[in-house]
Amino acid sequence: MNQILLYEFLKLMEVKNWNKADLAKHSGIHISDISRVFNNKKPLSLHYLDALTKTFGLDEGTFYGLYTQLCFNQNRYLDKRRSVAFIYKCAINGFKEELEFMITVMLEEKSKTIRTKNLQNLFQIAEKLFLEGKEKEALPLYEIIIHHMPDSISEEVAISYFRKYYVNRLTEEGPSTLVHVLEYVSYMPADFQELTFLWITATYYMLKDWDKVFHYAKRLEKIAKLDQHYGYALVYQGFALTRLSHSLKEVLNIIEKYEKVNQYFSDIAIGNRFVARIDFGELQYADEYYEWLKDREDLSVGLPRIIEAYVKLGKFECACQLLKRHEKEIFEMENSSNLYQQQLYLDYCYATALLKCEIEDYENGLNELIDVAIKVKNAGILEKFKKCLLAIWHYRGHLTDGLDGKYMQMLSDEKNSDYKEVTQV
Repeated sequence: MNQILLYEFLKLMEVKNWNKADLAKHSGIHISDISRVFNNKKPLSLHYLDALTKTFGLDEGTFYGLYTQLCFNQNRYLDKRRSVAFIYKCAINGFKEELEFMITVMLEEKSKTIRTKNLQNLFQIAEKLFLEGKEKEALPLYEIIIHHMPDSISEEVAISYFRKYYVNRLTEEGPSTLVHVLEYVSYMPADFQELTFLWITATYYMLKDWDKVFHYAKRLEKIAKLDQHYGYALVYQGFALTRLSHSLKEVLNIIEKYEKVNQYFSDIAIGNRFVARIDFGELQYADEYYEWLKDREDLSVGLPRIIEAYVKLGKFECACQLLKRHEKEIFEMENSSNLYQQQLYLDYCYATALLKCEIEDYENGLNELIDVAIKVKNAGILEKFKKCLLAIWHYRGHLTDGLDGKYMQMLSDEKNSDYKEVTQV
């Protein structure tokens, strides 16, 4: 054990008038292990360090600065078991100084072989964090692997680029991280290649960039070995074909193809047939779609489309009843941290804004349309932004002076200069 750390423990034991047996009793660590650790015959594990720290009534991490030295073996190389556990704990609990020290030691290692092993261990820590949902904590570790792994085309580097893309895919950094993912995708294991194309496709689906949705869905279809990935490749193609001016028959053929993949896709094919028909203007299917959807967990996916269909059909009372009946689901959409649910809520707001305008609540309806337009523009969803502008233009005769100012302020943003032509339709 580090002599300074040993001294700290002995000093604390002296204050409490404890011997090793007392320490063992209060910490739950067997006395033989206490003796071996104190006599340098057994390494002090991080688990034991945390237990002893707690026993003395101190905050976790109090001795982490001293523990860094125990992460090395007798040859002054990092001990995998102790260093991995320590780095993970520092990452999740925000012990930045200790984490930076450990990483600096890893990167300063002169041996390329040992440095590679160190970074492979760091990659395993990053993966553990990521798979536990701790993406924010994992991302800096992936960055280190990307920039410092000796073999720049290793699987670890390629996967790190994918993880970085996944975390940043809907931010301003998304396009630049996508470039690197596509450059490194051939260096990934086959399962990660499938996963990469699935998430690229899903990202463009959220952005409603249908040409790219179709392109990457076709690529996914070609390499997919998992039924789930193959099925989603076809689902996304079906959605894209609808928006790319293909025929209803082509879309229905795609749906028929993926309904044979497994029971899951057979089930969603039922709903997606209704969706396709509604999107191609066969609005009379809205009632059947709702009957199929109303008791499902994924009701929020179809609710905005059904409300919009009712508005177009002039079934305003049905739309209002739907809003009242599903207040809980709407509230959950509004308050969800899930990006997809947030987008569904914007679709819902767009549909209800149209409803308000149609029942002559123009001020609230137009205000909501402008708010949705601003939000989808900021999210980079050009298709929905255009739809909002067209709807505002349609009801423009009912703009109040205040709303007209808000509308013109939105258009005056130079970022929207490419979109102004939409208002001239």
